[in-house]
Amino acid sequence: MNSCCSFPVERIACNEHLQNGECCLVTDKTEAPAKAECPVSRNVSKKVQFRTVRSLVRADRRWQLENVQYYYCEDTSCPVVYFPLDGGAYFSIGDLDVKVFAKDKGDDVPVCYCFEWTRGRIRTEIEEVGKSTAAIEIARQVKAGLCACDVKNPKGTCCLGEVNAVVKEEIQNRIS
Repeated sequence: MNSCCSFPVERIACNEHLQNGECCLVTDKTEAPAKAECPVSRNVSKKVQFRTVRSLVRADRRWQLENVQYYYCEDTSCPVVYFPLDGGAYFSIGDLDVKVFAKDKGDDVPVCYCFEWTRGRIRTEIEEVGKSTAAIEIARQVKAGLCACDVKNPKGTCCLGEVNAVVKEEIQNRIS
């Protein structure tokens, strides 16, 4: 379990447990810059661990993986998900085994890849009971050391920021 996961469940659920902006992330010790520009969208993108990329790229595309630093492009309109700094092969939406939350607004797309919370599941819970338990349930699992964000979430980090944003958006939509 990471040290960030030792916080009380309530702080984890509110996404107030991050240390240096990171959670569920063992920082790779590389000389590469922390950020790089996506070759397609020109969006400034953050480093992602190699094991994240390796675990999510489809088996038939893994032969193109190089032992280099990859970056994760969150630009919603860009098809690129992972790219290396040196201009080598990059990986797009269709090259991954999972749908990418930042790039697909579908109800069946995971918001939390570790514990199967989707936009649709969060929306349904809010419609049925008027609130969402997603963040607190995920926080309990995180505290128990059961998350695997670094190999399940395409961005390689904790999802609670996105979970809380989706909950807030769904509640606002319900009120409007």
